[in-house]
Amino acid sequence: MSSCPMKANFRVNNQIEAFYTGGKVQLSKDGRFMFCSQDDKVNILNLELGKVEYVIRQEDGDEVTSFVVSPDDEILVVAYRNLLIKQWNWKEKQCTRTWKAIHRGPIVSMAFDATSTLLATGSSDFTIKVWDIIRAYCTHSFKGSHGVVSVVEFHPDPEKLLLFSAGDDCKVRVWDLQKTESRAVLDSHNSSVTSLSFSKDGNTLLTGGRDNIVIIWDLGDYQQVKTVPIYEAVEFVMMIPHPKRYKTELNLKEKDGFHFVTAGAEGVLKVWNSKSSRCVYKQEQTLATKRSSESKAIDAAITQAMYCPALDEIALVTYDHNIVLYTLKGFKLSKQFVGYNEEILDVKFMGENSSHIAVASNSEQIRVFEISSHNCQILTGHTDIVLELDVFKKGLMLASCSKDNTVRLWHMDIASGLVNCIAVGKGHTHSVGTVATARLSSNFLVSGSEDQTIKVWSVPTDLPTNSDDQSIAQLKVKFATRAHDKDINSVAISPNDKLLATGSQDRSAKLWHLEREVMLGSFRGHKRGIWCVRFSPTDQALATSSADGTIKIWALTNFSCVKTFEGHDASVMKVVFLTRGMQLLSCGSDGLLKLWTIKSNECVKTLDEHTHKVWTLKTNSEETMVVSGGGDSRIIIWEDCTEVEQEEERAKMEDQLMKEQQLSNLLHEKKYLKAIGLAITLDQPFKLLGIVKTIMEEPEGLDGLTHTLGKLRQDQIDATLRFAKQWNTNSKHCHVAQTVISIILKRKRPEVLLDNPDMQQTLEGLIPYTERHFQRMNRLLQQAMFVEHTWQMMRRATAPTDATGEYSTLSTDDMDIIESSIYQRSGVKRLPERSGDSEQDSSESSEEEEEGMSAEEVDQQESDDDDEDNDSELSDVEQENERTLKRSQVKRSSIDDSEGGSRRSQVKRSSTGDSEGESRRSQVKRSSTGDSEGESSESEAEMDIGKEEMTRKLTRSQTEDKENDVDNARRKATPKGKQNVKSKMLKSESTKSDVTRNGTKRAKKTVSSSASTTKANKQTTLDDYISPRRTRSSNITNRLRKTSTSTR
Repeated sequence: MSSCPMKANFRVNNQIEAFYTGGKVQLSKDGRFMFCSQDDKVNILNLELGKVEYVIRQEDGDEVTSFVVSPDDEILVVAYRNLLIKQWNWKEKQCTRTWKAIHRGPIVSMAFDATSTLLATGSSDFTIKVWDIIRAYCTHSFKGSHGVVSVVEFHPDPEKLLLFSAGDDCKVRVWDLQKTESRAVLDSHNSSVTSLSFSKDGNTLLTGGRDNIVIIWDLGDYQQVKTVPIYEAVEFVMMIPHPKRYKTELNLKEKDGFHFVTAGAEGVLKVWNSKSSRCVYKQEQTLATKRSSESKAIDAAITQAMYCPALDEIALVTYDHNIVLYTLKGFKLSKQFVGYNEEILDVKFMGENSSHIAVASNSEQIRVFEISSHNCQILTGHTDIVLELDVFKKGLMLASCSKDNTVRLWHMDIASGLVNCIAVGKGHTHSVGTVATARLSSNFLVSGSEDQTIKVWSVPTDLPTNSDDQSIAQLKVKFATRAHDKDINSVAISPNDKLLATGSQDRSAKLWHLEREVMLGSFRGHKRGIWCVRFSPTDQALATSSADGTIKIWALTNFSCVKTFEGHDASVMKVVFLTRGMQLLSCGSDGLLKLWTIKSNECVKTLDEHTHKVWTLKTNSEETMVVSGGGDSRIIIWEDCTEVEQEEERAKMEDQLMKEQQLSNLLHEKKYLKAIGLAITLDQPFKLLGIVKTIMEEPEGLDGLTHTLGKLRQDQIDATLRFAKQWNTNSKHCHVAQTVISIILKRKRPEVLLDNPDMQQTLEGLIPYTERHFQRMNRLLQQAMFVEHTWQMMRRATAPTDATGEYSTLSTDDMDIIESSIYQRSGVKRLPERSGDSEQDSSESSEEEEEGMSAEEVDQQESDDDDEDNDSELSDVEQENERTLKRSQVKRSSIDDSEGGSRRSQVKRSSTGDSEGESRRSQVKRSSTGDSEGESSESEAEMDIGKEEMTRKLTRSQTEDKENDVDNARRKATPKGKQNVKSKMLKSESTKSDVTRNGTKRAKKTVSSSASTTKANKQTTLDDYISPRRTRSSNITNRLRKTSTSTR
């Protein structure tokens, strides 16, 4: 035995649902479509397929009260209860015009003239309006009726411009459209007039009403010609158009005058002779059903009818919303459709290869649908509601049970597909709620009833196959016993036809031996009544479903519970075995179907298509299809799609592998721009992240990335933003994410981005992390500036000084060594000096020019320009120092201590002048008003003061060094010492030249430090330095917030 694959899913293959719930029905001129009203919509049914092809529905519309289709099948006009009239192009499902009806009550009847230009509407306010459809205005308004206008018809000759109306006042009125007045009133009926029919020449009118008569009128003088008693309420009357065609089938004779057809309360079509007033032909099959005495009486089996010349058929609408088409030749059944099934109680597959389904609804009729065309055959025989059905193994015999206390057998003819009742079983004293047929043979069936008994019925082998009432056989009881203490809800026969299981409202299930006719045991454990019992097809097990919401599997050997399945929120109505007993399929009052795996005790799939409780479900013999029905009046046919889904998944995986290989090849070939679109298609965000990072590392990668992102489709843009949102959550990838977001926001208009329904969610995920990243960058900039400031202070504090307290002159290499040691000890990464980083200044200045500079930034730039002027002036200071040194060497005069003291006092005064200069500079700074010209002049004055001070300090240090050298030489003056003095003087001159050069460098650094101090005074806080960067971050954040606000 080959292994059977487990089922994983079912999908809807076909469904039969309501399309007509009462109201008007009309056929198209070509006979291809049928228009039916259902609540607030008009359904257009394809008669060939039996399916609804078009649905005309108004958004938030009211109930449809009437509609009409133009004779050319181009215009559909629908009237609603809110007194709106809509004109539709029904083939395109477009409403072309809407206007307010002038009526004060709902429109009940509508009719077009032969030219499809005039529309007549009859209302419950007793008035009639005529509308010009082309020019869209009301042409006539007729008053005079004393009741609801239920019928309006134009004369078939458009040149006569006559309108006929009838209603509850039992009168037929003739309106002249040319004179805008009533031409005649035909008053002979005693009840409501329901139907009008004109002769081919237009000179004769037939009127039928619920007073059981048909009156013939002469339209020449509007006089009554004859009254024909029909003996039933007439809902439809029609003159036979071509009597010669149907002479034989309808028993027509030419000399007897014209003939007409009527339909009414009896549910049959009749042919009448106008001269003899006799019924010459009567349909054998009736649409009326026999009902029990307790059932409600029916006023009329047929509510309306119409004739379609293209099909040469008459369509009849019954009281239970069935639409039946009969050929005019012999009144043979052509097609039958069920507009509304009410509540589906049971459904079973039937026929060869499960071509039909038998349905038991909240009716005394059984409906057999052909799955392919939805053509329905209605089986009449039961007099009360049919509760359950079951089919024998071959699928050609059907058993049914009803509230009329009977069991019936039906047989399907293979050639014609017609189903006839062949046997009936009577014996139960209460309604029969369940029935089951034999699994291997067709010899017996079992029924369970509310009388708490089960009966085994023997089925004769020589049953007739026709439908004559005299040939219906009587079933005999083979075995009967009282089985439970309450109603029996379900019976089931084992696959070998030897065992019988019963389930009851007394919360127990029992096992019976059919051959020995004894009970073997009972199954107890459910907390509420049992709705269904089923035998396993392979194991000795029994499954039961209960109103307590559980399914239990019982062992037949010891009557113990083996498994319990919980998952339904309400009663479990039916359960069936699948996959050779390895799976279960259940339905419940919660409207769900659940697929269970018995071994794992798990629910594999839940199917949710029904909107109300699901009463029944059944599988076909191959278990490839499942049919379910419930309280929503829907019959859904499911098909097993496990293999199809597995094949689709396999194909999808192969395609995924191919694309991944293609992506790998593109990355290996460094075709990154093409790889972006493929990575988006594969939905691999981190693969795309790596590609973007690689592109950005290339020299012109940003331009290529911008070009590629600009060519993406809208769905790819949405996917990229979704990926960027995911990248943005990690600080390692935030720079790439912000770059991609910036490119997209610059390249795409906000209107285009807002078309994405997930844009709001994307922005809500981007904004918080973006703000967090910019706050972190601001903190980093502040810390970097603080480290730079600290380094400058440490550099001044650790520099060596000479005897006078001034900083000694060090070479550039010495300063680099000191700086490196300080950075190494502090553990801080060395940062480049902002004053010397020309590339950084140029990049920042370009960014400032793009975003606009503030007043403080203008001052900063002007001060930087002053620093460059100071550097040019240092060369003049060096020349002056060299001239001073030469003059001191020529004079060689000694300097007294007093002069040194006077010079020291001058130094003190110069230091005092320095402090005064600083105070003046602080005053100048406080009095600054932000004027760019004033600030530049002040900075120049400050720089002049600084240069004078540095020049004085340098000259003073050089003079002191020279004096010290002269004193030392005088003290050590000896013959030998003269040579030493001379050599020392030469060394002193070289040393002084070095000092001059080092002093010049130190002066340059001092001037630069002074300029930096001037900049620091203008920038009161460190935040002012990073204000441009903070402005740029706030601009980007505001841009994202605006897009999010527009999305909301």
